[in-house]
Amino acid sequence: MHGAAVGGGLALALACDLRVATATARFGAVFIRVGLSGCDIGVSWMLPRLIGASRAFELLLTGRLIDAPEADRIGLVTRVVPDGRVLDSALETAELIVDNSPFGVRMTKEVMWSQLEIGSLQAGIDLENRTQVLSSFTGDLAEAMTAFVEKRPHKFTDG
Repeated sequence: MHGAAVGGGLALALACDLRVATATARFGAVFIRVGLSGCDIGVSWMLPRLIGASRAFELLLTGRLIDAPEADRIGLVTRVVPDGRVLDSALETAELIVDNSPFGVRMTKEVMWSQLEIGSLQAGIDLENRTQVLSSFTGDLAEAMTAFVEKRPHKFTDG
């Protein structure tokens, strides 16, 4: 992200699994500053899950804009990069993700979001176990081990 991610722009940013921001980016839930509720388009659901309830309350009730260093400090963004490097940085991260098993990536995203709502540690472990069992049927684990032994890059399936 670069520039301002406020209102709907903040909602779109919060919907991302990872958020890379330029050093000059700004963020804010400004709905309350224009006479509306501070809660709109999923911001009040996502924001406390990312930065905690107290910080989310403060941002939603004040409409205060925060800069990239503060967004990084409170966990709103994954990392801050120099202006002009945001796309390169995001693409570098995307390449690291794409190099993994497609099924494993899909299941990691599904489980991570589910874990935010799950009722107990045991239920979370059970979900992880189910996912590992399912993942073991793709052949990607065997391919990764074979590629390691053969000292070659792995060739994962499309899952």
